[in-house]
Amino acid sequence: MAFHTDGARITWIGLLINLLLGVVKTCAGWWLGSKALIADGMHSLLDLLTDIAVLIGLSMARLPEDENHHFGHHKFASLAKFFVGGFLLLFAGALVFSALLDFHSGVDAPRAGMAAVVAVFSLVVKEALFWWTRGVARTLKSDLLMANAWHHRTDSISSLGVAVALVAVWLGGASWAFLDSAVTLVFGCYLVFEAGKIFLRACSDLLDAAPEREIVEDFREHILPTPGALAYHDFRVRRVGDVFEVDLHLQVDPSLTVDAGHEIAKEVKKRLREMHPEVSKVLVHVEPANKEHIIERGISDLEDTLDT
Repeated sequence: MAFHTDGARITWIGLLINLLLGVVKTCAGWWLGSKALIADGMHSLLDLLTDIAVLIGLSMARLPEDENHHFGHHKFASLAKFFVGGFLLLFAGALVFSALLDFHSGVDAPRAGMAAVVAVFSLVVKEALFWWTRGVARTLKSDLLMANAWHHRTDSISSLGVAVALVAVWLGGASWAFLDSAVTLVFGCYLVFEAGKIFLRACSDLLDAAPEREIVEDFREHILPTPGALAYHDFRVRRVGDVFEVDLHLQVDPSLTVDAGHEIAKEVKKRLREMHPEVSKVLVHVEPANKEHIIERGISDLEDTLDT
């Protein structure tokens, strides 16, 4: 419950901040005659779409299994992350393309000093929101919240480019306005790289690709130390939204009763989920630890014993 509460809270805060900044920057840009500031304000307003997508993803992911979704609704979080990453990628690409086209167009901001103050204020607020959201995402181990955190970073970077250009116009005159496109181009390329990673990771989740090797190995460490767990094989992990599902074939002493073997399997599940709260489900298939079931891809210390 804490996962969804904390995740929803920081997303609602981000949504309200995006709404406020979007309105302020758009109105200020119109009043001060700064097209760059108007565009920055529109960017903040567009961020509302991704905040809404994250809220929908978090809300749907907590729904229980039903007749049409036997494995739950966690993949709605992956779908929302796919949307956020895709939107980020499109926006960053458009930012780079626009900067290339308008590199020499400059910034027409007759009241550039006041416009720069608004852009700097937006930069500070959105950068703080990025670090806050990223901290929550790391605590909850949420890729979806992390994707939204980087979306906040795009707004702060956008404000940085606008602020630099406006300060240059204010101090040096229109001849320095080319910095608007230069800064936007540099940071736009950076955003394309980060957005591409988010988008591709969402695609991997939707296609049930295995998570990073270090995650898989970390999960493995809690199996054989369990009393009664002699070996295992067919260990599989998949990411479903912001949680993981694990299944494996566990070998136990062939002389044990079904109840005893089941208790060992329960202990494996318990240890794994206690050490890794991000694991939502563990499916364990119990087998006798004999030569037939200790296969080449199995993990155990029993092969030499069985061969003798």
